[in-house]
Parts: sequence; C-alpha cells; structure tokens
Amino acid sequence: MKINDTSLQFEALPQVYPLLNSIEFMWFIVIVTIAIIGWVSAKLWQIHSIPKHLAKEKGLAQAKLIFWLCILGLVWKPLWFLAALAIVTDWDKVQTWIKGTR
Repeated sequence: MKINDTSLQFEALPQVYPLLNSIEFMWFIVIVTIAIIGWVSAKLWQIHSIPKHLAKEKGLAQAKLIFWLCILGLVWKPLWFLAALAIVTDWDKVQTWIKGTR
C-alpha cells in the first residue's frame, strides 16, 4: 500500500551551493572560528586571573599560592574556587581561631 506517490528527486542544486563549495568561504569560516575561540580563551583567562589580581591589590601574603591555585584551576576547577575562597578569608581570624583551640 503506497501512501504517497511523490518522488523526492531534485533537478537542480540549491542557490547557496556555489558559495558553500568555494574555498574562500571555507577560509572565512576557519578564520572566524579561530577568532571566536581565541576571544573566548582570552575572556576565560581574564576570569581565571581575577583572584590573582585581587591578591596583588590587597597585598596578601599568600599571593603566590593564589596565583598557582588559579593556574592549576585551569585544569581542575576546585582549585580555582579555593583561590577565590583564599582571597575573601580573613587569615588573621583563622589563625586566632586555630591558636585558640589548642
């Protein structure tokens, strides 16, 4: 039993086919893709270096630790969160709390 007697054969290619088949258009797509990947990478780097810049501005003693946590946070995200947490922590109060419990 046939439901539809139509044939799905095309006589001509779509109008946009010559553009999509051109080498210049493909190079344009490659360049735009690389530019977008570069821009996104730069923005991610800026976001990852926020804790490092804040540690330098505040003159924190653990600035190098925060720097390395930010760098290693590119590979393993919890380290970046530890770096952000290390900036907002009042280390004098933590030290007093640790010494007070002994």
